[in-house]
Amino acid sequence: MFKRAVITDEISQDIRRAAEVMCEYGMDGAELRSVWGKAPQDLSDSELREIKAVLDAKDLLVPCIAAPVFKCKLHSQSEFEAHLAILKRCMEMADLFGAKLIRGFTFWAEGGFSDSVPAIVEKLKEAEKLLSKKDMQLVIEYDPATSAGTTQKLEVILKKVASEHIQALFDPGNNIYDPEGERPFPDGYERMKPWMKHIHVKDVIRREAGLEPESVLLGEGEVNFPDLFERLADDAYEGWASLETHYRKAAAISTELLHRPMGYSFSEGGEEASRECLDAWNRMLAERGLIP
Repeated sequence: MFKRAVITDEISQDIRRAAEVMCEYGMDGAELRSVWGKAPQDLSDSELREIKAVLDAKDLLVPCIAAPVFKCKLHSQSEFEAHLAILKRCMEMADLFGAKLIRGFTFWAEGGFSDSVPAIVEKLKEAEKLLSKKDMQLVIEYDPATSAGTTQKLEVILKKVASEHIQALFDPGNNIYDPEGERPFPDGYERMKPWMKHIHVKDVIRREAGLEPESVLLGEGEVNFPDLFERLADDAYEGWASLETHYRKAAAISTELLHRPMGYSFSEGGEEASRECLDAWNRMLAERGLIP
């Protein structure tokens, strides 16, 4: 059975509160994104030690640092160098928490994808040099706001980079957010399977024409998570799946916060929504006989 976590700021900016809720629902780990209003790379050493003490006390592991690595302009050398520094800092964090995975992207979408591919590959190979020294992996998420916003496009990048240190983060909800995306399961799953080292769990539904897709309660969207979870078990997937619900009951998260999720505004209403999703997740797994 795969291991389960929640991205902490989907519950609260208070790491103690987030850890309490995760344990209440039987989670195995906590994926770190923003804590106390700070992005992961901006947390001080003393704050990281405090976070580690909280998680250790609850026996919660850290599967991945949910960093914004390479959510920047592709053709800006200064931004690229700044994000290499973010990667280095997040690798230090991963060392502290015993993690091997850091989340990354393929730069903001600009111009045609095919024209951007050579520069994306070149820059990811620069990152690969850092990752290989620590035997860590950058798991690339196909975010609709980035150049490789679909599984089809990310497959192109991963084949050209051809590195064990640059792998995939499968986020089936993103298949629905992107109008070019394929069906999340089984199509997107099968495409990403050769590189899939991490999974984010959020359900999304398409609205009527003219409206953006929206994250919804787990099980009420278009991903078909019950079958996906059963398939993961059948395929003996040994990695992690982290709840990143993006669902809020009172009001949908703004587009800006969806592109740059962090901070107190992002976490507002998160605990209530995450509790509903965790209830639904546990129920799905129990109905398929995957947990008692």
